[in-house]
Amino acid sequence: MNAQSPDGGVVVTGATGVIGGAVCRALISRGYRVRGFDRVEPPALLSGLDDMHRGDLADADAVDRAVAGMKTVVHLAAHPDEADFLTVLLDANVIGTYHVLESARRHGVERVIVTSSCQAVEGHNWRQRMIRVDDPFNPITHYGVTKAMAEAWARYYAEQHGMSMIVVRPGFVPRTDGHWERLEGDVELQGFYWSPRDAGQLYALCVEVEDVNFAVLFGTSRQHAPYALDPEPARQILGYEPIEPWSGRRDSH
Repeated sequence: MNAQSPDGGVVVTGATGVIGGAVCRALISRGYRVRGFDRVEPPALLSGLDDMHRGDLADADAVDRAVAGMKTVVHLAAHPDEADFLTVLLDANVIGTYHVLESARRHGVERVIVTSSCQAVEGHNWRQRMIRVDDPFNPITHYGVTKAMAEAWARYYAEQHGMSMIVVRPGFVPRTDGHWERLEGDVELQGFYWSPRDAGQLYALCVEVEDVNFAVLFGTSRQHAPYALDPEPARQILGYEPIEPWSGRRDSH
């Protein structure tokens, strides 16, 4: 697949989230026509969206309307934490992902960027060695299992339907005051920090990179200590160079 030109439409699911907002801003700054999809309205600081679709991932018709006419899907929407599988995770992280991928297939979307999680491989001991993208799945929660499933689905659509699929495993992007407090007090967790601006950069590069059938990439900011998550695939495939290490200050963006 060739790099998408800025006039190609990109739909970002989960557009009102911390990463979703950063991705929208990065794409808009590059001249892309960006459509948001989320259950809630975007904050005022997220300006420049071409349009905004309100809906739930479990609603196949709502997902289909959001994907129609787009060349690229950035799929970020999900329940972001461990929860009851049947009542919470199933609809958002499994059925919802299926709706997004099937809609993308039907509409001939050129590329889908699927958001996984480091929790898909959390069971590996990163203190002993750096975790690599080709290490086998090793989830320790139902949430991690749903993200491993999303990765397997991405590979299925790449191999069986010829779609360009990139899987991103985000590092730790704080979403709440509690997350920031954990980060400030945990040196090891700081090694997984991913700033919103670095996240926006990586996802934008995933939209633009040429000739990728299937890839799995870790997303973290620049580290002072040895990396716990292998940064080389993102560097080699995308040319991604993180610019914001953990500074000890809360990011207001």
